[in-house]
Amino acid sequence: MQESKREKFLRYLLIGLCLLVVLGGYLYSSSSSGKGDGIEPSIHAEVLSRGDGNHNPVIAVAKVVEKQPVLVIYELDRNNQYYFKVLHSVSLHNPVKSLGITKEHNGIWVQLEKKKWIFFSDSLETLREKDSEPASITSSRRSFHIQENTGFISIPEDDAKSDRLDLSERKEKPKEIHSLSEDDSLWLVVFEKDLVLARSQ
Repeated sequence: MQESKREKFLRYLLIGLCLLVVLGGYLYSSSSSGKGDGIEPSIHAEVLSRGDGNHNPVIAVAKVVEKQPVLVIYELDRNNQYYFKVLHSVSLHNPVKSLGITKEHNGIWVQLEKKKWIFFSDSLETLREKDSEPASITSSRRSFHIQENTGFISIPEDDAKSDRLDLSERKEKPKEIHSLSEDDSLWLVVFEKDLVLARSQ
């Protein structure tokens, strides 16, 4: 059966329209996935209270879960293999750039943008906002040094001794290290995309 010029024109027109729809869908999906990639999946943490024989450590963690930035308060249950028990959580509009605690340990400062800091209570209620870095901000982060040949991490103490952590099985370098216990025997090690607990050697 022979097709007429009109049928041939319609066939080419339909093929062209289908190609345009496929191309448009591809361009739309690549541009929308590019916007989601702007969220950095990095993790930030602060220790709100260190643990001892009677109390569990409590930490604040800022991370991205399924492309949604969140701030979470965890209690690490030492009687249940340091299970991370969620006490409070809140969704954020932007990923966290920096995290800090007050000197009085009564709240958490979160930097979301270059000039936007939000102060949250221990139960993650928004208390106030600032356009510059707060003066009362501090951190539970500790300085550390990685021994390249062994993979051990040394954490200097005030009295000329240092604690050592064995993270030789990890390929990546830690971003932050925090003490979780009053006697500095348990540590929270923050990597780009996860957290691990480590004991002093």
